[in-house]
Formats: sequence, structure tokens, C-alpha cells
Amino acid sequence: MRLRLVHPSTRELRVVDLSQTISRDVFVADVPGDLRGWTYTYELRRGDLALADIVDPWATLVHAGRGIIEAESSTVTKRPPLQQSDAVIYELHVRDFTNDASSGVRPEWRGCYLGLSERGTQVPGSDLSSALDHLLDLGVNVVQLMPVQGFAMPNHPWYEWGYMPNDYNAPHVGYASGVDFEAPIREYKQLISALHEAGLRVTMDVVYNHNAERWPDRLRGMMALAPKSYFRFTPEGKPWDGSACGNEFNSASPHGRKFLRESCKYWVERFGIDGFRFDLMGLIDADTMELIASDLHAIDPTLLLYGEPWAAGPTPIEVNGRGTQRSRGWGVFNDRFRDGLRGDVFDLSDLGFLNDGRDINAVKHGVRGGVDDFADAPTESINYIEAHDNHTLFDRLDNAARRRDQQLSEAEREAMSALGALVLMTSQGIPFVHAGQEFGRTKGGIDNTYNLGDAVNNVRWELRWQHANLVEHYAAAIRLRREHPMFRLASADEVRKAIAFLDDDTHTPVPAGVVAYVITDPTGKDPWAKALVAFNGGRAPQTLHTPDGPWRTAVRDNAFVAQSEAQSSDLTLAPHSATILCKLR
Repeated sequence: MRLRLVHPSTRELRVVDLSQTISRDVFVADVPGDLRGWTYTYELRRGDLALADIVDPWATLVHAGRGIIEAESSTVTKRPPLQQSDAVIYELHVRDFTNDASSGVRPEWRGCYLGLSERGTQVPGSDLSSALDHLLDLGVNVVQLMPVQGFAMPNHPWYEWGYMPNDYNAPHVGYASGVDFEAPIREYKQLISALHEAGLRVTMDVVYNHNAERWPDRLRGMMALAPKSYFRFTPEGKPWDGSACGNEFNSASPHGRKFLRESCKYWVERFGIDGFRFDLMGLIDADTMELIASDLHAIDPTLLLYGEPWAAGPTPIEVNGRGTQRSRGWGVFNDRFRDGLRGDVFDLSDLGFLNDGRDINAVKHGVRGGVDDFADAPTESINYIEAHDNHTLFDRLDNAARRRDQQLSEAEREAMSALGALVLMTSQGIPFVHAGQEFGRTKGGIDNTYNLGDAVNNVRWELRWQHANLVEHYAAAIRLRREHPMFRLASADEVRKAIAFLDDDTHTPVPAGVVAYVITDPTGKDPWAKALVAFNGGRAPQTLHTPDGPWRTAVRDNAFVAQSEAQSSDLTLAPHSATILCKLR
């Protein structure tokens, strides 16, 4: 095995033989001199096959299929304090979020790391904030970045979401605006510092379940160097494909496990990352996930770890699924709650709770943060209605209605989204919002736009203007959550003591299509002693008897109001709306 080094300007070539260590699976060489900026690759022989231009899987900077020796030394601003139970996650794609001119970001930074770091931007022609300032006005406190680990673009010449990774320890070079070779590292650090300085934490969407290599014709790094150490193979010699992307990472092998642990620690320690969202986490064996959680929480116990508790195809391991995470240090996406609210993701005719008052039990389990279903603590449940994959909420609502020969008005879609925001922000667990959800983002009814370019994926900030009232509603719902500890409890015991559903627990009649419960503050810190929360997902008004009155009104039919005495023990609930009554402490 040999190392090939190339000087960036003179093109001087050095070829160095690598020596095996005693372990026989590690190769080393000492090369004297200042090699900063030199590119490097490996070459090796496997049987009769000669392989060249092999990229170092541990490379921290990669350009054009070559590792680059770097020594970038800028620092990252310290992370702001945040307890896991207080998190409100906002998912975005670095390019999509600021690439459109309507973002108000300076042209040279649009779609780049630095575009998301810019302050003072506004939607052109308005005084409405955009980009980073919009996030601050909205009130979220965790930004989840869709993949920024170096990735391939096999489906589009210049656009991808990033779910075909190549270089797990290198920032994606396409998001850098500078042209010097260390710009991707420096500018990514600048982005994280800017978010930290704004009081926001940063989680990375990491795709450790597979990479862009294919056996045996696309050998670039791991698959060339040590295929059976890094990937799972069938007895017939073919890679397992639980990722549905051509290969499946072997998280349980000694080298695979070491790589994942070290890679996660690298992003936290060098870049100040505050946690991770694990793509297809079901393919990362639970023992490895537990080790990763232990490693990272030894650095900072408030780091946020969560992921998708499923696989995308057959796998030889026991899927690290929903429930496996119990008390082990990470959370999972609550897809049951998502499907209950918007309809089954695999059945586009399912209207769900927001559209038709259905799936009451799934909503109730979500309100209690999964502690009666799969979680030992509500913080193990990531609650969401919309994410980057599948339809946006507005598109899903439209598609489901049309399949039933119905058509929704803009006001109806806004009401359903507003109801969804209040369900998310008053439910136990960690709420998650996808970029543009708060102003009715649409992708033209397309559900999986990973390779459809800017025309479909750009965030159109003029929608921020057109749906300004909905944005204000989302901000108010987030503010309600942050002001009332009863809606973000940290333990299952607190949740079980606090929440009583009117029909299940107090035997108070509840009309069809309505979820209603009383929550009593167990923390002693909430300005409310208790609240009555009622959601009407149906299409007709409903009347609910409110026990134990009198109450003050905080939210009526999705509208935030000055807290005043309720006038009657019977409460009329508008279609697709939430009402919240309270009693002051």
C-alpha cells in the first residue's frame, strides 16, 4: 500500500510506501516537511486488482476526490446553555434556506454557510425578517442542518440534499463561498459560531448508515480499503442493502464502531456541534449507539441525539427501532404521532386528525410524549408533522383532500397548520419544525425532492409575507411552550401525574373528532396551576363541557387572546382549532 502526495501548485509528486503495524490492519508512514495544502490519496493491490486514487475515509478536507492536508485553527464560539426538554428544533437545508433572492442575503453568500450566518436580512420590499433573524423571531433554539458532511451528487449535476455521503469528517465544499482550500472548514465554523452567538444550538443530520460507494464497481474509500470491516456483506458476498442505497454500514465491526464514535466526537470537539440527527438510525446497532451517546454525554450531557428508528430494507441486524432507545441516551422520531396528525405517510388518502378529526389515539399518545407507548421519558420523542422527506404539510393536506374529491381553501389549510402548531408545542417531548412549515411552504405537490434543484427546493421568502399571520401564530405557540414548563416536562412520572384526558381519565363526554385534557403543573414553576387543552380536528363545530370551572381563556379557536374569565361551562370549538383555558397559580 502506498501514499501519493501532490503539491498544490508545483504538482510535485511524492510516493511513500506504507508499513503495516503489529496489528496488521493499520498502515503508517512518516513524511517530513510542511505539507499543508498538499493533496493525498492511497493506492493498493487487492489480489490481481490494482486500485488507485483511494480517498482517506478519515480525511478532514476533500476537494475533487482528493484528501487535503489542512491545519485550519480558528475557534468556535461556546455553545449556549440548553436543557434537552427545552429544545425546539428547526430543520433546514443550507442551500435551500438562503439561495433564493427573496432571502435578502447578500448574493455572494446565498446558499452557502455564510448566508445562514448573516444578520439583519429582510424579505425584499418588507420589514419582515428572513434567514437567521427569522429563526430568532420565530423562537426556535436548535437548528438542525441537513447533511453537510462531504457528499456525492449522482442524481443532479449541482444539487443534492446530501444523503449520499462520501467524506464523513469533511464539510461539504460546495457550501463554501471562499475559494481558498480551507474555506469549507473555516466558514462552517463561522456559521456555527454565528448560531451560537445568536443563542441557537446546532445539530447535524449525519448519514452513517451507508455511503455513495458501490461494490464492486464504485470503490472510492472505505469500500476499497476494507470493505468487510466497514460494510455488511451477505454469505454470498453481496452488500446488505437495508439503506436502499446500495450498501449498509457495519456499525458493529471493531473498525466500523470505532469510526462512528471517533467521527461524532470529532464534530463535537472541533466544530462545537451540539448534537446529531441520525439518518436511518435503525441500521446503527443499539450497542454502538449507546457507546456514541456515552462518549458524547461525557463531553456535555446536554448534547441532543436522536434519529429515525427504522431501516429502508432487509438487514441482518435487529433494527434499532422505536422503543430500543429507552433510557439509553437518545431520542427517536415519533412517526406514529406524525401519521396521526397528517395521515399515514404511505396512504395519501388518509386525512388524519388535522384534516378530519381522525386517529385520536395516536394524537393522545403523542400528547403524552410516547411514555405510554415507546419512551421512558418524553425527551425520547421527537414530535413532528413535516420534515424534509415526504410532502410538506400544505401539500399533504391538499393531496389528501383531492383524493376524496374535495378542495381546501387557503384559510382551511392555514387553520389546520395553526392547529398542528399548537398540538406540537403543547405536547410533551421535543417539537420539530421543518423550514417553511410556518409559512405554508409548498413543493408543488412533490413528496421527495432530493434531486429536483433550486426551482422546487428553494425557500420562497415571499410566502413569509403572504402568510405573515401564520408565522406569528407559530411564534406565539413556541412562546407559549417556552413560558409554561407544564408543556415540556422532563420525566414520564411527571407526565403521567400531570395529564388527564377528559374522556379516558375523568369520564367527561368528549365529542367526535376532539382531543381534550387537563394538565396540572407538577413543577411548581408554571404561572398556570393547570390548563384545559382542547383540539377539534373535525370539519364541524363541536361543543365541549368544561369541568371544574371557572377558567380563563388563553387561546380560543387558534387565536391567542388576553386571559379572561370563560363565560360558560360549555365551550364551542371551531373546526380545525385549538382552545386553551387556564387557571392562574
